[in-house]
Amino acid sequence: MPLGIPFAFLVSEPDKIVQTPGLAVMMFESADADRRIYTDGQPLPKDPEPAWLGYSVGKWEGDTLVVETAGFNDKTWLDAMGHPHSEGLRVVERYRRRDFRHMDVQVTFDDPKTYTKPFTIKFTQRLLADSDILEFFCNENEKDRIHSGQK
Repeated sequence: MPLGIPFAFLVSEPDKIVQTPGLAVMMFESADADRRIYTDGQPLPKDPEPAWLGYSVGKWEGDTLVVETAGFNDKTWLDAMGHPHSEGLRVVERYRRRDFRHMDVQVTFDDPKTYTKPFTIKFTQRLLADSDILEFFCNENEKDRIHSGQK
């Protein structure tokens, strides 16, 4: 299953951000998935179709990219501990490149159906400016399917 936000950032596999005018794309090696962040000034949709990575819009506040996301399905986890969320989850992320090798990330979660109040986590991403992400598929040498009765 695809990893959710911010779980996809917290695993050891790298990710890559590609910026174009009006759009930033986050590519995750861990899930071989792409996330689109619209930076062309459009608002979040009022009633987005639920999706694995939600629907994201972003804007620059000085040297910080601020991303608002809504429209998640409820099938992903927030982290490796399995903390859940509902389809009502809203996330605000703040990305700031501290120096050549580090990006500070702050993520605020607001999901009144699952948690009693909003909460924020902070972490630092190590940047690998001269590298690329690779394909990642978890199906090779998969051994657990036979235990679940799937073919």
